[in-house]
Amino acid sequence: MIPGRSRRILLMLWMPFVMVGSGQTTIDLKTQSRNVDFSTSASTKPFQTGNAMPSSCTTGQMFFLTIAPAGANLYGCVSTNTWSLESGGTGSSGAAVASQLGDFRVTRINSTTLSIGSSCAAATPCNVRFGGQTYSFSASGAVNVSSGTGTAYVYISNGGVLTVGHNLTASCSTGCTAQPGVTAFPLNSIPLFTWTATNGTWDTTGGSDQRAFLSTQTLASGAGIQLTQTPGASTVAADSTVVGLRVAPPATSSSACVAGTWAADTSYYYVCVNENSWLRGALSAF
Repeated sequence: MIPGRSRRILLMLWMPFVMVGSGQTTIDLKTQSRNVDFSTSASTKPFQTGNAMPSSCTTGQMFFLTIAPAGANLYGCVSTNTWSLESGGTGSSGAAVASQLGDFRVTRINSTTLSIGSSCAAATPCNVRFGGQTYSFSASGAVNVSSGTGTAYVYISNGGVLTVGHNLTASCSTGCTAQPGVTAFPLNSIPLFTWTATNGTWDTTGGSDQRAFLSTQTLASGAGIQLTQTPGASTVAADSTVVGLRVAPPATSSSACVAGTWAADTSYYYVCVNENSWLRGALSAF
């Protein structure tokens, strides 16, 4: 017989091997580790990943959205159940620059919610321009779908309103205006994105980027139209060699003029027939 004290000692020595051998030993890194260093690991994968944002989260949680483009796929939970796109740093890459400027990207947060311009903030506003008018957006928008199958058209209206046109049952909870009965981008608008939905659910891969960060529109002169282009401006005017322009009535028949120009007063109609040569005809009632 082994004395009781000796049996206890043997049991204490034997138990760790039993636990290891049975595969039931687990390590809690939070409480059972110190100064964890993964720098020599073959690989690490610290974030959750998926093709749709979780509907719930706790502050500090991170998520890698696999369907988002590079530079716009890492989200942080900033408060309970609230995700925010983590913007890039001050590097020289295109992705970092885009995130610093603010971006009207549309992201599928979950099956019923799209986020519009999640990086638009006071420090990094999203700006759009119609002619000489610039509109600045310092907050993101969110659009929710509840039923229907079709397409949502996300655009900036010519009045500077972030708009979601649709033929679904959808509404904007923040930062945008939902416009029903829209089946195409309005002519006088800035297209951003389209996103399809099926039976009240945003399609996982239904997004299509319609933005044109680098774009141009070419104007060409036509008959009687003269086009002058300078950096930042295009001037469209009548071609005086084709279209006669109205000018002030001449003082004499030899007053300075360009052939084709004309004038009128209460008594006469004047026509410049050659350079600095005017003819006129009297006007009368009929």
